Amino acid sequence: MTISTRLALTYSIIASSIFVVFGISVFVFSSNYGQDNFKQRLKQRVLVTEKMFLEKETFSPRELEKITNEFLHTLPQETEEVIKITSNKTPDFKHTYSQKVRSKFLTTKEYHYTEKEVQGMSRIFTVNGIKYVIVVTAVDEIGLQNLSFLRRRIILLILIGIPIIFIGGFLITRRALLPLSKKIGKANSISASNLHQRLNVQNPNDEIGKLAIAFNNLLDRLETSFESQKAFISNASHEINTPLTSIIGEAEVTISKPRTEKEYVQSLRVILSEGEMLSNTTKNLLQLSKITANEGNLNFTQINFTQFIYSIKESFDFFNPDNQISIENAPMEKGDKLIVFGNQALLMTAVINLLDNACKFSSNKEVVVKLFSDGNSVCLTIIDNGIGIAENDLDKVNNPFFRGINALQIRGSGIGLSLSSQIIQLHNGTLEFQSQLEKGTNVLVKLQRFSN
Repeated sequence: MTISTRLALTYSIIASSIFVVFGISVFVFSSNYGQDNFKQRLKQRVLVTEKMFLEKETFSPRELEKITNEFLHTLPQETEEVIKITSNKTPDFKHTYSQKVRSKFLTTKEYHYTEKEVQGMSRIFTVNGIKYVIVVTAVDEIGLQNLSFLRRRIILLILIGIPIIFIGGFLITRRALLPLSKKIGKANSISASNLHQRLNVQNPNDEIGKLAIAFNNLLDRLETSFESQKAFISNASHEINTPLTSIIGEAEVTISKPRTEKEYVQSLRVILSEGEMLSNTTKNLLQLSKITANEGNLNFTQINFTQFIYSIKESFDFFNPDNQISIENAPMEKGDKLIVFGNQALLMTAVINLLDNACKFSSNKEVVVKLFSDGNSVCLTIIDNGIGIAENDLDKVNNPFFRGINALQIRGSGIGLSLSSQIIQLHNGTLEFQSQLEKGTNVLVKLQRFSN
């Protein structure tokens, strides 16, 4: 069942229920009002009858009849009787009443009752020490006719009104949700080939307008993601194809004619170098995709960051013995340690990439690594004296495969900084750059300090 159908049914059921309850309330109110009004008329008849009975000695029978005909209007199917109440004899009523009603007549000062269409009123009074009970009964024919007419009209209105309410509910709901239906149709027409299209926003303050804005924002993110993916695939293909082309070209040149042993060794070294470049590129791409998809081994542990950096320095010295990396530790209180909570393998990859860039783009000039604490953060600063980064490129260095114009002549894939940035973000840290062309770059890594 669609939302529009549910809304229409809900509205129609509630409105119909209110309509029916209102009709029943009108009928009940009218019935009670008519009954109360007729009760007052019966009471008036009882009081007049009592007064006439008390003063009957004053008037002759003819005068009583004349007064009755001129001043007392007989009620429909009216009966009147005055019965003497004695303790040793059961009163003999002229008309038939139920045992319960007869008992009430004799024990209640004033009593009103209703049996089917007949209403009655009784009243006990005393004359010269003798008790009498007056009983007047009648049928409210006009009231019953009016109620019958009202009942038929209410039923007719309900039978006509409920279908109108249901039809109106469906029409109103359909009209109210028509903009949403149009936007659904528009959204269904958007595909990967036309992601630039957007939903129209007529009123940004209503719910449909807010939904359209949220959907457009989603399309913006999707379009950006698609463009990034296209660029990523294009750049990845280029970075993989370049060493492959070099390997194939070098192999073809080598086997084109007989070579000396020295030439074969030189050719194999070129192929090995390009193969290592290709291997590093694919490893970095795989690791970057795992981090992006959150599929890597993300077991976090406590890491003594000072010892961690020194162990990385030892490993780096083995692979690049020509580096001039020096580590400076800020003074700390005795027993105080720089502890972070993270994945050691990923953090090692991030720091090695940063150190490798610092050495590579400074031609192995001096690189200073500083460790210190900044409140709740563990900070790592890497300072080099290399070629630097252009100011316009500082906000792009974390993009995959991005390389500044001044770095194109230096061997690399452009994945390292992006990978390091992803890893540090995964640890809720930050990576900041300050750089000047031909003067060097300062890299600041901030990670949350672990505290018990």
